[in-house]
Amino acid sequence: MITRISAKRIVTPGGVIGGFVYFENGKITYVGGESRPFDREIDAGERYVLPGLIDTHVHGARGFDFCEADVEGILAAVEHHVRHGATTLFPTVTSSDFARTFGALENLEKAMQDPRGAAIAGVHLEGPYLSLAQCGAQDKSLITPPVRGDYEKLIDRFGAIIKRWDYAPERDEGGEFCAYLKAHGILPSAGHTDAIYDDMKLARENGCRLITHFYSCTSTITRDHGFRRLGVLECGYLWDDMYIEIIADGKHLPPELLQLIFKLKPHDKILLISDALKVTGENALASSVGTTPCIIEDGVCKLLDRSAFAGSIATADRLLRTVVREAGLPLSDAVQMGATNPAALMGLNKGALAAGMDADILITDEDFVPQIIFKGGAQI
Repeated sequence: MITRISAKRIVTPGGVIGGFVYFENGKITYVGGESRPFDREIDAGERYVLPGLIDTHVHGARGFDFCEADVEGILAAVEHHVRHGATTLFPTVTSSDFARTFGALENLEKAMQDPRGAAIAGVHLEGPYLSLAQCGAQDKSLITPPVRGDYEKLIDRFGAIIKRWDYAPERDEGGEFCAYLKAHGILPSAGHTDAIYDDMKLARENGCRLITHFYSCTSTITRDHGFRRLGVLECGYLWDDMYIEIIADGKHLPPELLQLIFKLKPHDKILLISDALKVTGENALASSVGTTPCIIEDGVCKLLDRSAFAGSIATADRLLRTVVREAGLPLSDAVQMGATNPAALMGLNKGALAAGMDADILITDEDFVPQIIFKGGAQI
């Protein structure tokens, strides 16, 4: 059956246009102004038509943490984020011991096999091979340098679903861990790190192409006996082929800092992420990140002493609102960062309203809140 969406505001890679989006058998077949035969029509009118958004860094929702939840909890958290526009997710497993990480991956694997888990495109591991000084809200007792015996076992068993792994390059002696990830088709990402230029240069040479939540737990310029050394932030700006992800909730990065990033970094190398914690979608005033307690106020999660943020309570639609309404980014650029870029980085046939792409489509209101959602051409 051929479905046609007619609308005055369709967000395409070339800009916002009026016209039609056609899809059939789960794929987009045409986007443009030409009228073609169809079996069913949805008139979106003045509403926005966007590609489904892609969240590559998300911890949970509705009280369920992807690191701890059973299959039903995982699916409940995924459903919440899908309803807010993230039709594709990479659930995040934070730093844990080997047994808990193994168990979390088993549950996520089962969730991916359930039809309700169709939005899960793979798993994102965040740690435990991080910097102790930059571990943020993660439990310091779990942080270690790379342990070859552990990561080999996890990749041997779950290599088909692990798509990305965050680590601190300065703790990866000789770049061995990064190279191992690359060789096994897993994206290495520099995160929670105190790396300097030489560490990042080696990581880049070994396949690292992403910096985790830019400006959050990432090093900057330091001095060694008077000589300045670039940190992770400067490397992100220096190398045009290095992707960066930003927690675009308007709290972790204020609008003026978002504007600076958009001015300095090529727009095709920026990803919008939620970094949403399990308390997302609830009215709780307190929660935790693993064993670390946190409070929720001012629209963000904070450590108890309010010295730093612990994570966000954002969803994908809020990310769009923030960068468009508060930072002044054109909507087509925001959609590129929220859908097209993560699809390109993760090798997905999604993220743009164009012929041949998967029919993951949102029809939203003026504030980008999804009203009609299609996943693979099926309305959900």
